[in-house]
Amino acid sequence: MITERRQPVEPRVGAPVIINTDDGMSESIGRLDHVPGVPARYTDHKKFVESVDHYVEYSLHKGLVVPHQEMIVANSPWLVPIAAPNRFLPGEHEAVMAAVERVVASPQWVLGEEVEAFEREFAAFIGAQHVVGVGNGTDALVLAMLALDLPAFADVIVVADDGGFGALAASLLGLRPVVADVDSGCGVATVNTLSAACTSATAAVIVTHLHGNLVPLAEIDAWRRQRGLILIEDCAQAHGLRSESGHVGSTGDLATFSFYPTKNLGAIGDAGAVAVPHGPESTDIDERLRRLREYGWGARYRVDFPGGRNSRMDEIQAAVLRARLPFVDERTSRRLMLRDSWQQAIAGVAYVSGVDSQSVAHHLVINAPTVDSRQRLAEVLGLAGVAVAVHYPWLVHEMPGVGAVAGATPTAAARRDRMLSVPAEPMLNESEIACVAAALRTWSQSKR
Repeated sequence: MITERRQPVEPRVGAPVIINTDDGMSESIGRLDHVPGVPARYTDHKKFVESVDHYVEYSLHKGLVVPHQEMIVANSPWLVPIAAPNRFLPGEHEAVMAAVERVVASPQWVLGEEVEAFEREFAAFIGAQHVVGVGNGTDALVLAMLALDLPAFADVIVVADDGGFGALAASLLGLRPVVADVDSGCGVATVNTLSAACTSATAAVIVTHLHGNLVPLAEIDAWRRQRGLILIEDCAQAHGLRSESGHVGSTGDLATFSFYPTKNLGAIGDAGAVAVPHGPESTDIDERLRRLREYGWGARYRVDFPGGRNSRMDEIQAAVLRARLPFVDERTSRRLMLRDSWQQAIAGVAYVSGVDSQSVAHHLVINAPTVDSRQRLAEVLGLAGVAVAVHYPWLVHEMPGVGAVAGATPTAAARRDRMLSVPAEPMLNESEIACVAAALRTWSQSKR
C-alpha cells in the first residue's frame, strides 16, 4: 500500500502492470516490455494495434503511468478510482462530521433515535410505508425472506449475473436458489427468462436493479401474481432510482437496500434496510421484521420468534445516512454526467449499460464488442492509471459455496465476458475525467 505520493520513476523493462479486477482486488495484466520511445508490447498478451502503442508511449512520457517499486498498484494515488467514498460534495463532509459527533456525545449507540429518524426519512424518500434498518444488505435479504415466511426448502429464482447476494441469502435459510438467464435484447431478467427457471417448487423471485439500472417490473409483477409467487426487489444499487410510478421498491412484497460505503447512499461502514410497501399487511410485516432483526425477541431477552438475527443498525451509521440523504440526487446527477461522457467517448464501438434506460449509474459498465476487446480496454485504462473492475466475474451457479441450481444462461455468460466497470465516482476532478475519457477514446478509435 502506498501512503504518499512519490516522484515518477522511469518504467523498467519487465515491470508488472496491475489493475483492479473487482472490489479491493487486483490482478497483473502483463509486464512492460519497453521504455519510452520504443514500441510498446505486452509479453503476456496479444499485440496492441498501432494507435494503442502510441497512447502507451504518450502516457509514459506525460507521467500518466507512474510505477512505484516497479508496478502500478490498485490503490496507488496515481490511479483514477472507480469509487472513493471519502470524497464529498460541498457541505456534505461537515454534515457527516456533525452527525458523528452527535452520536458520540449521546448515550445510545445502537437502535436509538437516529435509527428511528432515518427509517422515517428514508421511507419518505422512497415512498414506503415502513423502513426497518438492519446490519447490512445481505441481512436485509435474509430477514425479508424470513418475514415473508417462505416454505421450507422452496426454490427462489435469482438472476445469473447479479453477484450472488440474493442466492447466498436464500441458501443461508435452507432455500434453493435457481438461476435465470437475462434477455439478449435488454440484458435484464424478463418474464420469459424467469419462466424458464420456474419449477413446481418455486416460491419467490428476487429481481435486482443491477448497476443502478431500472428493471421494468410491470410484466414480471403481473406474471408472478398469476403464479402466486413472492417478489423481492433488491435495490442495493438503486438508491434514488425512479420510474414513472415512483421510487423503486414499491412493486414487490418487500424491497431491500444496502448502504455499503460505495453505494449512491453510503454509510461509513456496513448498514442495510428492508422497505415495506403500502399494503394491508404492512404493519404486521414491519413488526415481524423488527422482532427478527433483534434475536426474535418478543419481550427483552425472551426469544419468541424463530429465525431471529442480531442485525441492528448502528446509530452512527443511521446518523451518517441521514446527513448524506439530501445529497443523493446531486451525487446521482454527477454519476450520470460521467456515464454520458464515457458513452460519448466510445460511441459507435461499445455502450455503457443503462445509457438508454432509467439509471442512477451505481456502476458504469462498458459492454465491449468482444472478449479480446474487453481485455484491450482494461490494458489501455490500466496503463493510463485508471482503475477498472468486473461486476461480476462469476455467475451465481459458478460459485460453489452458494449451491445454486444452474440453468441455461448463455446470454448472461456472454455479457459477463465482455463487461468492464470503469470509474463511477461522482467527485472525480476535471483532470481525472479527462484522463479516463482520453483512454476510452484511444481504445475506441483503435476499434474503428
